[in-house]
Amino acid sequence: MINFPVFNSTGIIKTVWNIIVLLSVLLFSFFFSYRFTFHIYETDFLYCFLIAIFSLDVLVNFNSSVKIEHTVSINRRIIAKHYLKSWLAVDIITAFPLDVFVLFIFGPPEEGSKGMFLLLILQIITLIKLLKVKKITKELRDYLRMNPALMRLLTFAFWFSQAVHYIALGWIMIGAVETLRPSIDQYIRALYWAITTVATIGYGDYCPNHEDNVQIVFTMVVQIFGVGMYGYIIGNVSGLIANLDVARANFLKKIEEVTTYLKTKKIPEDLQEKILNYYYYLWDKRKNISDQNPLADLPSSLNLEIMLYLNRDMLRKVELFKNAQEVFVREAIQMLTPLIYMPEDLIIRQGEYGDCMYFLSSGEVEVIVDDQRVATLGPGSTFGETALLVGETRNASIFTKTYCEVFRLAKSDFDHLRRRFPEFDGEIRKLSHKRARKTEKTRK
Repeated sequence: MINFPVFNSTGIIKTVWNIIVLLSVLLFSFFFSYRFTFHIYETDFLYCFLIAIFSLDVLVNFNSSVKIEHTVSINRRIIAKHYLKSWLAVDIITAFPLDVFVLFIFGPPEEGSKGMFLLLILQIITLIKLLKVKKITKELRDYLRMNPALMRLLTFAFWFSQAVHYIALGWIMIGAVETLRPSIDQYIRALYWAITTVATIGYGDYCPNHEDNVQIVFTMVVQIFGVGMYGYIIGNVSGLIANLDVARANFLKKIEEVTTYLKTKKIPEDLQEKILNYYYYLWDKRKNISDQNPLADLPSSLNLEIMLYLNRDMLRKVELFKNAQEVFVREAIQMLTPLIYMPEDLIIRQGEYGDCMYFLSSGEVEVIVDDQRVATLGPGSTFGETALLVGETRNASIFTKTYCEVFRLAKSDFDHLRRRFPEFDGEIRKLSHKRARKTEKTRK
């Protein structure tokens, strides 16, 4: 007995399969409605291939996990029960070659015959597979993590192409095309008429017969549909396109506001450039210029995991964190405040009282003692801890040489960590003594 695996409904295998099914539905809708319109009744390779895809889809769905109330289940009984209540009937109908039986019983149907009517009904029934497009696109969005606006735009394009296709076939069926032309020529010209009419830009080179009321009424209906579609496009698609990159749209809006404010207040141009460079740096590094955390409403456990991941480079560089206990790292990381400094910024001023220490994540800083450069610190360095240990004023100034990303640890949190973790207290004292000896040597 073959034991089929249970596929993850949002995994790579099911995603590839969903794309195949989606393309198969699109092909079936296009080609078989086209063939029916031109009375082309064939059970060729394409028909057999698509029916095989739809048949396999039933098997795949019986072996795909289901999500019920945000809980994923791989229990086959639950999967079968859920599938039975949802899409099983639709999938079986589309997988069953009903057309073959009609053609076998009635033969190629003639215009107006019972076989023709029955075949039309079966074609319409088979197209209920289109109802699954929404479910398939949702599973694709869940796996691909696509921008919702982009997914809505693609879904709109899918249904718009379907609408134009069936309008073109309707134009053919009411006899509004040049019937002496080959079928493909008729379809291309009908599609041209459908697109120009729906787009409300009809050129008049293809138009309804003025003596045929059916063609005139059909044209009016399509024109009304086209006006509605045009209004929908203007009202929604422009917004969808604008929302494809919401973060960048917000960034450009913020830059415009800042620029207007700086010019209105007549801020010096060199300072304006420095401020704008700061915002562009934030955008390049974070793709966000807001101080608000969009994930602030997550549970504390998830927020902690995100913080550990985002700060993984700093944790690998800073000696105090490299070999520290996990419990210390998890507690300390929640106390750090990320800050960004621009080149030639003053982080610490010699002589002031210390209220925090810093961890340098990226960039370079210079240590200045009595107007003399005594050291250059790179990523992974710490500074500002000595004043916190001895309770005295800062013994050096710290200037940035480049853009610097640092993490600030307040004195209250610093003292808290020293009390709770003696290892941290010992390491910070050794670091402070080592740095003091190095500074003294440089002064001499």
